[in-house]
Amino acid sequence: MKTKKEVKVSGHLEAIGGVYHMKLSWIDDAGKRRRKSKSTGLAERGNKKRANDMLIDFMREQEAEIAASGDSATDILFTDYMQQWLERVKPSIQLTTYSGYRDNVCSIIIPYFKPLEFKLRDVTAQHIQDFYTEQMKRVSGKTVKRYHANIHKAFKDARRLQIIDSNPMDCVEPPKAQPFHGQAYTIEESQKILALVSDTIFEIPITMMLFYGLRREEAIGLKWSNIDFENDSILIGHTVTETRVDGHLQMIQKDLTKNNSSFRSLPLVAPIKELLNEKRKSIYECKKLFKSGYCSKYSDYVCVNEIGELIRPRTLSDNFKRIIKKNNIRNLRLYDCRHTAASIMLKNGVSMKQIQMILGHSDYATTANIYSHLDYADKVSATKEMKNILYGNE
Repeated sequence: MKTKKEVKVSGHLEAIGGVYHMKLSWIDDAGKRRRKSKSTGLAERGNKKRANDMLIDFMREQEAEIAASGDSATDILFTDYMQQWLERVKPSIQLTTYSGYRDNVCSIIIPYFKPLEFKLRDVTAQHIQDFYTEQMKRVSGKTVKRYHANIHKAFKDARRLQIIDSNPMDCVEPPKAQPFHGQAYTIEESQKILALVSDTIFEIPITMMLFYGLRREEAIGLKWSNIDFENDSILIGHTVTETRVDGHLQMIQKDLTKNNSSFRSLPLVAPIKELLNEKRKSIYECKKLFKSGYCSKYSDYVCVNEIGELIRPRTLSDNFKRIIKKNNIRNLRLYDCRHTAASIMLKNGVSMKQIQMILGHSDYATTANIYSHLDYADKVSATKEMKNILYGNE
């Protein structure tokens, strides 16, 4: 049986007379280029995101129309469809999110299913469950849930576009993730780490993680413009992440939205204020020393090296690992500095709700699920009170 050629629809926005228009293009089965355009009716200024959303919908409608007309979409292999789906959602998601999707799809899902040569319409719930079972032998349930999320979204799109008559994911049981409990350094270990990184370019990000429980990306994303020295407050509103794009690591800098729970203001305490002031003096001296050789691109960032270059997330993690190994400190992850901050706060009477706000968790349940095992003092107090009530004071 002859395999029909896969049809991909691409699209872009074009401003004509101050109004966004959607332009589509694809190659039909006869090898001819087809084009289609439509006005969004949206003014160019301030409407790019909304217009882009309309473009994605228009592309999907066109693909559905091709599928309904008996084109090759209904005969597409599952692996080819996953690749097509990945490219289709790319314009509508963050680059870091796309990078994660691509790793899941291209490195795990496609290599597993490609030898099986299933057509999209022939994939069953059992096929998916077998895939999950096989993956659970090598990775955690949390990781397999990420694969599930991608496959679920892809099949949901296929059903909506009428490429398939039914969605096998409706009968699939999602993998279960084991509860996660972060490890934490002791107070003595934390103090030793702070002493070891003192007067290095890694002092501020590691200190911010151990003291405030910042995420690595938040610590490196700290900006001078977000620090209010007069009113003693720090705004956590920017991140620096690292993702692989076309085989190369790329840094992504972005502001957090104000409705994001991670967007938060924290008190600037005296020791941290002093540390930041010392960093400002150090940057000033480095600028004088290196002159034109000093990098001015990241002048608003706090966490820069001696020549003004922004510290890369992976560089921070690698050097943290090197420091603790060299000094015989427990081999925990850099991210466990965040758990350490929460652990110390909890053991010293800070409420779970306050910890949630400081860490920037989206809801109370997230904080409680991760750190409830550390809340031992409250359990001791509660059981002691019950003992006194039921059995009397000793």
